[in-house]
Amino acid sequence: SIWPGLGAMKRLSVLFAGACLPSAGASAVVAASHAHRPIAPHPHGPALLSRGSWHVARANATSLAPPDSVDYNPETEISGMPFTVEFLFATVFVLVMASIPAVLVGLVGGGKLTVAHQVESAALIVWLSSVLYLFTNVLKFKSNHFDGARSLTLVEAVYLLAQILTTVGYGDIVPAYPRAQVWVGINVVIALCLYGSLMNEVVQLSLRKFEAKFVQVAYGDEEQMFSAREAELPLKEWDDQGPPVDTRKFRNSVSAFAFFATVGVCFWHFFPGEGKSWLEAIYMSIITLSTVGFGYFNATTEGGKVFGAFWMLLGVVTLASTIGAFVDVMGQVKAKERHDKNGEKLRFFRLTKLCCKPVPSLGDFGMDSYDFLRFALLLREVVSEE
Repeated sequence: SIWPGLGAMKRLSVLFAGACLPSAGASAVVAASHAHRPIAPHPHGPALLSRGSWHVARANATSLAPPDSVDYNPETEISGMPFTVEFLFATVFVLVMASIPAVLVGLVGGGKLTVAHQVESAALIVWLSSVLYLFTNVLKFKSNHFDGARSLTLVEAVYLLAQILTTVGYGDIVPAYPRAQVWVGINVVIALCLYGSLMNEVVQLSLRKFEAKFVQVAYGDEEQMFSAREAELPLKEWDDQGPPVDTRKFRNSVSAFAFFATVGVCFWHFFPGEGKSWLEAIYMSIITLSTVGFGYFNATTEGGKVFGAFWMLLGVVTLASTIGAFVDVMGQVKAKERHDKNGEKLRFFRLTKLCCKPVPSLGDFGMDSYDFLRFALLLREVVSEE
């Protein structure tokens, strides 16, 4: 008595498949009408669709992808312009990222660029162009900022790129399908390698030039006088209390981090559409700049996404500098606490004996210019005895 009911269910399911899959509806219904006959019990249970109509429905169900979402967040229009404020700043962000090879040329000098520099720079431009095209035209993403799955706008792509490069990873925009997930994963590795290498070199070269400029401005022609005065100082001050602790870099790094954290807190609290409470804004700023990026709070407006892209890139660097400076200060403090004045005296006399040799004209032991230079380098621990 159950099989007639199952046959009716089979016909209803085929009609439902034809309604849901219009491109294959007719073929599915025709296949079902030809296959309509009493259904024999299947070894593993009753079959609601005949084999032919089931394969037709399955093939069409897997071949038809859902349409792209048309849910886009509003952006700020510019009167008389074909683009928005957010799009303009997103374009500036892309140009800044693409200008890193040019900055490197300015720091190193075009004639001093190695083949590795040129390959890295070319790979960076190719990667940036490719990933922007993939994110905005090919790959589909899902997000709590819009319904369904679709490609990203330039603003959203820039926002996602900033999360990738800083490893913040809010998780509010993610690839929708497995193939997109694989492509994004590959691009994450490439981005971190390329930008990690180039940005590290650009930062190091910039710091060197800044330090050289600072010395020139601070001392100028007095630099030689300063070196002459330093040469008159004794090699060893026996009354000192160990190596001094230099906290200038740490103080500067903390100030820079505090500045970006404060800017972030004010923006996320006051910007229209974000409206986070003071405590939520503080929490979001610290979690973001520390690259933890839990994702419970994130940018909810297009303006917030563009701001967040710039803010993350700059603010994360200041926290990294703060952590490095803190580690350096703690190392200096520990070295100062380990300072042993008596041990330093014994070492001083041992090195004096090592570098001195008999000088007949003096009737005593002494050092020539070479021995004195060796003694000074050993005493200052610039070189080792080996």
